[in-house]
Amino acid sequence: MNIAIFIARRLGLGAGPSFSKTIMRIAILAIALSVTVMILATAIVRGFKTSISEKVFGFWGHIHITSSSSPSSYAFEAQPMNKDQIYYPDLGQRGPIYYIEQASNWRGEIQEEERQTQGGLRHIQAFAQKEGIIKTDQQIEGIILRGVGEDYDWSFLKNYLLEGELLAPKSEENANQILISEVTARRLSLKVGDDFRIYFVQNGSSQARKYKIKGIFKTGLEEYDRRFALVDLRQIQKLNNWRPYRNYGPDLELHEENLYLKGVTNASFAESRTAIQNYLKAGQIPDFSDSSSQLVIVSSVLAGARGWSLGDTIGLEYLDFGEQKYVYRFIIGAIYQAPANLRWEKTIFVPWQALQGPNYLLSEQVSGFEVFVENIDDLDAFGEYINYNTLMGKDQFANTIKEVEPNIFDWLNLTDMNERIIILLMILVSIINMTTSLMILILERTNMIGLLKALGASNWSIRQLFLYKAGQIIIYGLFWGNLLGIGLCYLQQTFGLIRLPEDLYYVSVAPVQLEFWPIFLLNLGTLLLTLLVLIIPSWLVASIAPLKAIRFK
Repeated sequence: MNIAIFIARRLGLGAGPSFSKTIMRIAILAIALSVTVMILATAIVRGFKTSISEKVFGFWGHIHITSSSSPSSYAFEAQPMNKDQIYYPDLGQRGPIYYIEQASNWRGEIQEEERQTQGGLRHIQAFAQKEGIIKTDQQIEGIILRGVGEDYDWSFLKNYLLEGELLAPKSEENANQILISEVTARRLSLKVGDDFRIYFVQNGSSQARKYKIKGIFKTGLEEYDRRFALVDLRQIQKLNNWRPYRNYGPDLELHEENLYLKGVTNASFAESRTAIQNYLKAGQIPDFSDSSSQLVIVSSVLAGARGWSLGDTIGLEYLDFGEQKYVYRFIIGAIYQAPANLRWEKTIFVPWQALQGPNYLLSEQVSGFEVFVENIDDLDAFGEYINYNTLMGKDQFANTIKEVEPNIFDWLNLTDMNERIIILLMILVSIINMTTSLMILILERTNMIGLLKALGASNWSIRQLFLYKAGQIIIYGLFWGNLLGIGLCYLQQTFGLIRLPEDLYYVSVAPVQLEFWPIFLLNLGTLLLTLLVLIIPSWLVASIAPLKAIRFK
């Protein structure tokens, strides 16, 4: 056995009281407390960031895909986009990808490295939004409705459902049901099963819709809980006049054809029927109550200009939202002499139901898509991948949730700084404490140092002796510190001893997240840094003269 290690083990074991024994116990206690604080700080900060991030991601998704015409992906009245996209729903099963990451080396040179993401994409879902105002007998509250469909992932929200049930999109009996937050329910004195009205502004006019509360949730994200409620996606499509519930009548202008289509029923056409009958030149007025009829009425001026005749099938092109092309197919059932009016001459009378053709053949419309990644560390890589690969050439763009909600994530990043400061302070405490302990130990063992030097021991071998002893003290401190720190974390995880105001911190219980590598690196860093710094005070051994040391009392 190495002589330095042998002697180091014997230090402090002598009989009788010894000041160095007390100092060593204090040193072990100080290191144990420092390690405990570092483990708690790391576990709480990581748990805090993970818990809040998971709530934000679960509510919003990781990446938003919206129309480039929208002011931003956070716009509550976004421009519609087609749900039928080449990447939907297959993008939700995309596996890991390779990407280029730029990094600077020790000389400051920028280098490009090819890396692979740790996971892929796990889900994609469509959504739509609409702002409204809730009005009850006692209160008025602003609200933002989020429309969700059959593809919605309920795995997040079901964990925060307090009362009632989740929505069942596409179910006719649940069409007017809504999920509201506990905050909204409390402020408006509402409960599961209650009916209330939400008022919306559309094209300058107000319209009301009646909803029944199916469930009440509480995520703890006060800002979101206060503002958002969930409804069937179809409700938002109807409110926004989007496909497949868009009302194309009664007057539809075909800009490409320079024509007007007037959708009529037998009742709405009653006033015009007599006048047109008197000026009828060919055919007979169709039965506009027949929903399957394609028969229409055109003016003689229009028929002459286009070369149309009675019984001809005509195709009229219409460009809907998003430059979606639709061709109306009609059969000329009657031709009449229109009055000398340009609008009348360019108007074609068609069955009202026929105007709704784009609703059945063109894609339904939504506000956008939410994409979820398997590993949060891949968020930026997939954000760029979707923008520069999936959406290249499309009038769409993707934003990561960190870009949509920068304030929350900037706030979370500040906790990293707090964690670093705490760790540095605790390591500094350990270094100062061990430096003091080592110097006291050296001074108390001055006689032994002189005797070892007289026997021919080198300064470095004697310094090693005290460094070994310091390492032993540090390891003891690390052991008890880990035991105490991990034990406290376990108690917090199990019993939730530390409570927090949820409206301020977004969580009701201080979360902890224990991970092997951060704790291992904390222990290794504390041991190595402390021993490295202790090399300096160990130089004190070299200044001790053997003769004076042996006589030293």
